[in-house]
Amino acid sequence: MVAGVAALVTFGVGVTLVRALPWDWLPKEDGARLDTALAFGAIAGTAVLAALSWWAAREAPQPAQAPAPAPPSRTLVQTATASDEAEVRQSGGGGARHLEQHAEAKDSGHVSQSGRGAGAEYDRVEQRGTAADRALVVQSGDDDRPAAGA
Repeated sequence: MVAGVAALVTFGVGVTLVRALPWDWLPKEDGARLDTALAFGAIAGTAVLAALSWWAAREAPQPAQAPAPAPPSRTLVQTATASDEAEVRQSGGGGARHLEQHAEAKDSGHVSQSGRGAGAEYDRVEQRGTAADRALVVQSGDDDRPAAGA
C-alpha cells in the first residue's frame, strides 16, 4: 500500500513540476506540455513503484520451512499359526526399529523366534509364542541370549 501511495504522489509531483517549470526545452503549448507532464509523471511513478516493490519483496520474511519429515517407520510384524506336527520358525530384525512376532503351534509343536539382525537397535520388541503338546518355544531378542520355555 505504501508503494502505491508513493507512486501516486510521485506521479502528481512530477506532473505539477513539469507543468510549472519554465524550461526552454519543454513544449510551450498547454496540450503538448500536459502530455509531456503526464508522460513524465507516469514514468517517474512507475519507477518509484518498481523500486519500492523490489525492496519490499527483498525485505519480506521468508515463509517458515516445514520440518524435515520423520524417517520412515521400520516396523517388522510376523504372525504364524501351525497345527498337527507343527513347527514354526521366525526370524526378523535387520534394520527394523519395531519388531513384533506372533506364533502358535499345536500337537508336537515347536516355535523358534529370533529378533536378531545386523545393526538392529529396537525401539520396541514384542515376541509371543504358544506351543502345545510336547512344546518347545525358543525366543531370542537382539542380544543373542535366547530364553527358552516349555
